[in-house]
Amino acid sequence: MSFGVLLLVSALAGTPAPAAGKGTRFEQGQKLFNQGDFEGALKQLDVAAAEEREPAVLEKVHLLRGQCFSARQDFVRAEDAFALALDSNPDASLDPARVDPTVVKLLDAVRTRLTATLIVNSTPPGASLFLDTKNAGVTPQTLQAPIGKHKLEARWGDGPMTPLELVIKPKKEVRIEFVQGQAPPPVLVPVQPEPKALKPFGDVRGIFDASAAAGAVPTGAMEIGGGFEWSYLRLGLYARFPAYFGVVLRGAFVVPILARFNAYIEAHVPLLFRNGGAGFGFGGAGGGEFLFLPWFGAFAQVGGQHLVINTNRADNTTFTASGGVRLRLP
Repeated sequence: MSFGVLLLVSALAGTPAPAAGKGTRFEQGQKLFNQGDFEGALKQLDVAAAEEREPAVLEKVHLLRGQCFSARQDFVRAEDAFALALDSNPDASLDPARVDPTVVKLLDAVRTRLTATLIVNSTPPGASLFLDTKNAGVTPQTLQAPIGKHKLEARWGDGPMTPLELVIKPKKEVRIEFVQGQAPPPVLVPVQPEPKALKPFGDVRGIFDASAAAGAVPTGAMEIGGGFEWSYLRLGLYARFPAYFGVVLRGAFVVPILARFNAYIEAHVPLLFRNGGAGFGFGGAGGGEFLFLPWFGAFAQVGGQHLVINTNRADNTTFTASGGVRLRLP
């Protein structure tokens, strides 16, 4: 082999493989997703998310990551992925004709909850503000606005409007200084997300029990209690009274579906007493909660329970339905 050929072979051996083009990892992930290999798709998409810098590509990557997590019933991580997609593009969307409507609603619910802070000042102060044509007070003013495109206008007295077009991204603080006759560009300042904190809640519920035992009479009861919520988890302790007296420990996993509607699954451990007898067991239920206000909602659920230890009673297994109202710290 000639010296020149040896040099050529050495050069080729030492040349790194060409880098994958933009979107290559995404395309591989998309192919695996279509084949139903969600784990493999996520591996490709996670690499794409770490390597990619183009917002338009990142939007697609995170939207598909959210669909993968949703397909695996991991809705918490699906929401996180959708939030990243909306961070790249607040108008990111999924086609309801091609994507499960439940997943589309989950993305829309995330969009509804994401907001940004507008801190608006003016020279001179006292200008009337209008956000998307709605009166928003006078300057100086701090506003909360949902992500996406908005039109903010300022007017001094009966003078002309000074308009400003905004595209608001999540977890951003937008500082705007209106000057009479002109509107400078807004300044976007990243906002550190607030740490998740324990939030207390309390609720009152009515309960209807129907025993699986033949000839057993259905019973009713009430529970009053409360506990703490953290992120998507809820844990509470309740006092139960007639027809049974006792305490019930309840834990739930909550999934936001719409802006004001949450679905949840619950497990509970009852310790009940009646007529000198005692009952101890476990149960579960599924239900939904509608929020009339951020701090006030109503809920309903259906499920069942089984008493492992049951003295002086025949209703080991019961089917239950309950509903009530819940108050929480805003």
